[in-house]
Amino acid sequence: MIRNCVSLVPAIVALAVGMLPNQIQAEPVTVARGWQVVANEMADERWAPAATVLGDGKTALVAGGYSFSRHRCVASADLFDSAKLRFDHVPSRLNVPRDFASCALEPNGDVLIAGGYNDVLGSLWVAELYHPETGQFTVCKGQMTEPRELFCATPLDNGNVLLTGGLDLYARRTTSSAEIYNPATDTFVRTKGRMRRDRFGHAACRLRDGRVLVVGGSSLVIGKASGALKSAEIYDPNTGMFQLVPTDMQAERDRPTASLLPDGRVLVAGGQGLMGKSVSFSEIFDPKTDSFSQATVPQINDRMAHAATGQDPVLLTGGWEASLKHTTASSELFDPSTLSFVAGPDLPFAVHDQAQLQFGTGLILVAGGKVAPLTGPPSSEARGATWTASIPFDR
Repeated sequence: MIRNCVSLVPAIVALAVGMLPNQIQAEPVTVARGWQVVANEMADERWAPAATVLGDGKTALVAGGYSFSRHRCVASADLFDSAKLRFDHVPSRLNVPRDFASCALEPNGDVLIAGGYNDVLGSLWVAELYHPETGQFTVCKGQMTEPRELFCATPLDNGNVLLTGGLDLYARRTTSSAEIYNPATDTFVRTKGRMRRDRFGHAACRLRDGRVLVVGGSSLVIGKASGALKSAEIYDPNTGMFQLVPTDMQAERDRPTASLLPDGRVLVAGGQGLMGKSVSFSEIFDPKTDSFSQATVPQINDRMAHAATGQDPVLLTGGWEASLKHTTASSELFDPSTLSFVAGPDLPFAVHDQAQLQFGTGLILVAGGKVAPLTGPPSSEARGATWTASIPFDR
């Protein structure tokens, strides 16, 4: 992953909303069904930060990530206030700077930040907790069973968290291992069974019956060719085992998203196919039949390493657009009633590997990420934007 680049985004963000850099207003202008740039910046630029909405439903934590201007992973964190539309810097810092970590909100309101990548240590097996009541980060008592980055952390119905796959730089390959974090004991234990495929850059989604769907990603042995995966598997917390979905997806998908729909089905969107080939259609997973079907209407833009939030509609933003070979600012909305996509308003900046969070009011925050433009330096970071829209989708 390229990291030694210069940040270009702040001016691009300002110009994208029709203002010169020195004309950014003290407070964001309210925009109906559109994007607006957050008035103040985060403490650091953040490529691939850990992020989640906190238990109050009004505040979001955005922590860590990689800063190109600092040329390293950062330990700083910000809280986004969805009422004031601004960032407040967290006084305490992560114990281990990291990007590509996974994040999960616990039943008691604490936030688990697990794994990821560190410039010095490589793939991380260290996890820590953010405590909203004190504003402090503390290292978990138990160590993860295996280093992992670009993996998934999925909360289970019983309050535990399932960690699946990821890249282990020490082993020089992706892993098929999985583990459970128990917040009651603050410890990690391996699942009874391993995943059926080693993978990283996959997506995971808890189904309504409590099982967890794991889709796509890539299998990699460093020094050898990697391959995007079209397979999917399901973790059953009752047995602790993984089983392959009987039929594969219709396309290989590296870095897709998986979004639970109102009827219990799952939208698997985007991702990149074999040899960098773009994938222009999404698929629907039906847990009643454990099978995939193609969405009625193709996606408007192919995208990987993008972000998705919501159920009705599902909003997809940004990502790497393989067909055009650059990061996109586009967004689109998936309507579950018609299984089709309509264009949404463009982001004020093109971005991938961003945090995207939806609050109870329907407000959506996009923060951090990396830009790969057609010309100039291949990477820079985005700051933050919010989207006010009518939720659910206007049909």
